[in-house]
Amino acid sequence: MTKRTQFVLTDEMVEQFYREGYFYAPGFLNQETVDAINRENEDFANAESDGRWKSKAIVKVEEEKASYPETTGFLTDPEIVSVFERIVGDEVRLWMGMYAVVAPQGNGLEWHQDNQYTHILGHMLNGFIALDTITQQNAGLWLAPGSHLLGRLPNLNEGEGHKRAADPPNGMPCPPMSPGDAVFFHRETLHHSKKNHTDKPRRAYAFQVASTVCRYAKTGKLLEDRVLLSQYRQGVVK
Repeated sequence: MTKRTQFVLTDEMVEQFYREGYFYAPGFLNQETVDAINRENEDFANAESDGRWKSKAIVKVEEEKASYPETTGFLTDPEIVSVFERIVGDEVRLWMGMYAVVAPQGNGLEWHQDNQYTHILGHMLNGFIALDTITQQNAGLWLAPGSHLLGRLPNLNEGEGHKRAADPPNGMPCPPMSPGDAVFFHRETLHHSKKNHTDKPRRAYAFQVASTVCRYAKTGKLLEDRVLLSQYRQGVVK
């Protein structure tokens, strides 16, 4: 396979990440990589569902790479990992990779922060990569600039399902995204997606990586149960 990315990270993008809680990364993955990820996940994307948002997660790369070589390959690609490390300012652990689908005529998720789920302390990076052309007609992503500065917000939903935060006053839709375009945002940046008004599933890849000094808020323990992605660059995986 050719290089998965030609993306060039700039200092201005990193500064915007910390100032505004997000930045756009057009052309982050090339079309060949997008097509390969979609092929590996085709059965999941097209399977019958209840019409809700659904996802398939990868946490333990070594257990998944035989079945999903291209998907795990981009998550551990040395050039891509170096982008994550430069943004976070440290080596990073993979918290989760997630093939995310909004079904035809289905709904996305309400406003939330990913840190409303498992509460983690420290610098983390989220990525959302379009695997289709994504607009507001097919559940495009919305962000609330600066919301990461509010800290972890209370969950307004009861139970163990999806979390929900209060609607922010400054929510804005992301611009149309072509396959391979990405947006990177802070784990506490508020985001959501609306309805998919088309007759095709809306496919995207979301992932989260964490600094090596991140800790579980409830226990204070380091995230040592997650793989250190630099080990793939060094050829040593533990």
